Order: sequence, then structure tokens, then C-alpha cells
Amino acid sequence: MTVMPTLNRFPLLGLWAKEAARRAGYPEAEAEALGHAYAVLYAIRAQGKPRHAAEGKPKARPRKRAPVEQVHFGGDDLDVVRAEDGTIRGRVGGEALQTPESYEAAVAEKFPDGYYRRLERAFRRWLKKYRPKELEGGLVYDLYDEWKRTCGKGRLVDLDELLAWCEERAAERAL
Repeated sequence: MTVMPTLNRFPLLGLWAKEAARRAGYPEAEAEALGHAYAVLYAIRAQGKPRHAAEGKPKARPRKRAPVEQVHFGGDDLDVVRAEDGTIRGRVGGEALQTPESYEAAVAEKFPDGYYRRLERAFRRWLKKYRPKELEGGLVYDLYDEWKRTCGKGRLVDLDELLAWCEERAAERAL
């Protein structure tokens, strides 16, 4: 019996969003931060309303945070802050920043051996078929949702199926 390589959707969405950010013109480090921030945003949305709100319990008093800037990416406004050198860092969903280092730990390190680079190349080839301007709206999520539904196995995604699916789509679509 052959074991199918699978992975949770969170790191896949992080890699997908990073590649979309690169295609949209962000440098690698900012693309990694945005990829992680985008995945965090959709993980929060997938959780729905906090349980205490659904049960009618009072919400905890929000702590004051430093003002954040927003970057419109992939049809969403992502909370960001700027590092001392001016580069973008995500500030989605709490106190922890989304940075190239957090991207490495939460996204890149989750892939089975050899699959990160292969999927990175496949996503990159596929996204080259889209103009950067096309990625400003909801297309980033819509394309992710399409391959997640096609290659998904519950909360996991079949990585070999995803690679084949990306290659087919990259070959089909021309600018």
C-alpha cells in the first residue's frame, strides 16, 4: 500500500500566499511575512466566532495596541507593521508578528522532505500565468479554494495530486 503524502491546509495556504505576494511584486522577506499573515487570517476566519461570544459571555476587554497599517493583498486588508528598516511584517490575529522567521517555523518547516521546493516551483509557474494586478482582488483565495477542494482529503491535501493539478493548470492558462 502506497502512503499518499499529505499536509494540513495552513502551511499550503501560507506558501500559496507567499508566492502570490512575490508575483504581486513584494520582495521575498515581505512575501514570506504576508504569506504567513494571510494564512493566519484565514485560520482565524475558519474558527468562526469565539465560543464566549456564542455563549453570551462578556468579551475580554481588548488591550490597546500600537496603531497598525494595512496592506491590501489578495482581496483582504492585512494588518501590518514596519520593521526598523521599513520592511513589512504581518500583525494579524494578536501579538505575535508574522515575519520571515515565523514563516519558516509555521509554514516552510511543516512540509515533508522535498515537497516545499517542488510546490514552490509549481505555484510560481502557475501564478506566472496571472498578471500581478489580477492578484489584488479575491483571486488568490479563489484559486486556493479551487485546488484545496480538488486535492483535499478532509483537512489535509494530497501533495502529489496538488503538484499534478498545478502543472496542468499552468500549462492550460496563457496570458
